[in-house]
Amino acid sequence: ATYENMKIRVENVVERGEVCPYYITNEPQRQAFNKYRTPGFTRANHPTVIQVLIESAKEKDKNGQSMPNLIYVSRQKNKNSPHNFKAGALNSLLRVSSIMTNAPIVLTQDCDMYSNDPQTPKRALCYISDLSAQPELGYVQFPQRYHGLNKDDIYGGEVLRLFVANPIGMDGLQGPHYVGTGCFFLRRALFGGPTAMLPPEIQELRPDHVVEKPITTQPIMELAHYVARCDYENNTKWGFHIGFRYGSLVEDYFTGYKLHCEGWKSIFCHPSRSAFLGDVPMSLIDAFSQSKRWAIGLLEVFFSRYMPLVFGARYMGFVMGDGFMHTRKIAMTSSYSVAPIRGGGMIKGCG
Repeated sequence: ATYENMKIRVENVVERGEVCPYYITNEPQRQAFNKYRTPGFTRANHPTVIQVLIESAKEKDKNGQSMPNLIYVSRQKNKNSPHNFKAGALNSLLRVSSIMTNAPIVLTQDCDMYSNDPQTPKRALCYISDLSAQPELGYVQFPQRYHGLNKDDIYGGEVLRLFVANPIGMDGLQGPHYVGTGCFFLRRALFGGPTAMLPPEIQELRPDHVVEKPITTQPIMELAHYVARCDYENNTKWGFHIGFRYGSLVEDYFTGYKLHCEGWKSIFCHPSRSAFLGDVPMSLIDAFSQSKRWAIGLLEVFFSRYMPLVFGARYMGFVMGDGFMHTRKIAMTSSYSVAPIRGGGMIKGCG
């Protein structure tokens, strides 16, 4: 019933193009929606919006069990401040969650992915709780799998070499790279290497900080809005030594690579039932767009001072460096594959 009510409300709002006043039931909701009505509010220029939709301490399911917290976060954006794309959004969420709950485990999930197995958190916790894997375990990566594929997968959308074959091989060494989704991080891994934690600029962002106040109290909400500011990261270590890393279009690959260089290890969990499922590119243009981003991002790493066979081999060893280098070969293949298809189109046009 709860889902159906939400579905009806969403469809109604989409049809009308606005949130009707009778859907706003309390003052916090009214204050949140008022921000969207401020002059000049656009996708690229807007204030921070944080709204607690479900508070665990107050909401119960039909069996009387506490519901998990559900919090909507939209970080502040300004055209004069770089937003650093997905990595910047993840770092903002990392800080806001530190202020409000500071749970020791963080799951990153793309918006087009959904859970396909309710046992997935338990599988991840089995590895995280294993004393033999501590204290160097940084994250547990599940494969990126898709639904809606035809049996021939004519666009190669499943990318098995990148999301399954490579991680299985690297799992026998120090662990797979981070693919950007379906990954359980230990929060501590995003704050320096396993032997020396890099302290953030305020105490409340430390991974060992204990949140003692309810998430809806004024001090918590004010601090959460503050750390989601577009200029918060200025003159800090965020994006370079703390959190998800900037410097490449493939921030997921680069983040996992840098964590391994710092001494962290990872584990690849590949159960028979897919943990998460998502959408594949729906057209050849979409497939090219995705391959182009991967290719450019991976080549950025290759031609930088972080080249896996040099920088990576120095900190991880030659074999692991070569493992990350192997992923780069997929980018080169994606880049070169554009030329013959474009050429074929030109020949057909001339005929």
